[in-house]
Amino acid sequence: MSEDTRRAKALIRRVLRDRRRSASQDKVRTVLDIENWPQKWQDKVKTARYIAAYMPIDEELRLESFLRSISVKTCFPKVQGEDIVFYEAEAGDSFEKGSFSILEPGSDLPKVDPSLIDIILVPGMGYDLSGTRLGRGKGYYDRFCGILASRPLCIGVAAEKNVFSAFPKDPWDLSVDALVTEESFREISGDKTNEVER
Repeated sequence: MSEDTRRAKALIRRVLRDRRRSASQDKVRTVLDIENWPQKWQDKVKTARYIAAYMPIDEELRLESFLRSISVKTCFPKVQGEDIVFYEAEAGDSFEKGSFSILEPGSDLPKVDPSLIDIILVPGMGYDLSGTRLGRGKGYYDRFCGILASRPLCIGVAAEKNVFSAFPKDPWDLSVDALVTEESFREISGDKTNEVER
């Protein structure tokens, strides 16, 4: 990573953290309802073997209503050393506070073979319009997706206010196939983004 890129990412993260602290926390935001997604993406969700979700922290978009509206097996990440491993769970299962105070599935739940995960909902501090993700800086999702022989479809999830025109990018940074906020669904394809709004 070049020093300029590292500094730029650190600055953007600081701005987003400051913005989060100063924002009102009363309003809980949820991801755009699936019936407002393009039909082909609804179909991809409905036919997935597993969808990897996340337990939100801070102002990350909530997934509960989305997960209740689909009849697909779900799994959630658990930090193990420098990596994340996914365990089969539903939002109502017992979760325990894990790394960075994020709720993680209990170790007694079944581990999911990564090759069975067809879609990953990837939380991000922010995204740009080409699908580049700005995470919290630990690289868990970058590493997980980087080592798979066949990468699942990745749908970035972020608040609309945290979608930007462009971010500095390193070669290993995860780029998603689509981006969903509380207000819109954007399909990322090559150099253009197709957007569907609520």
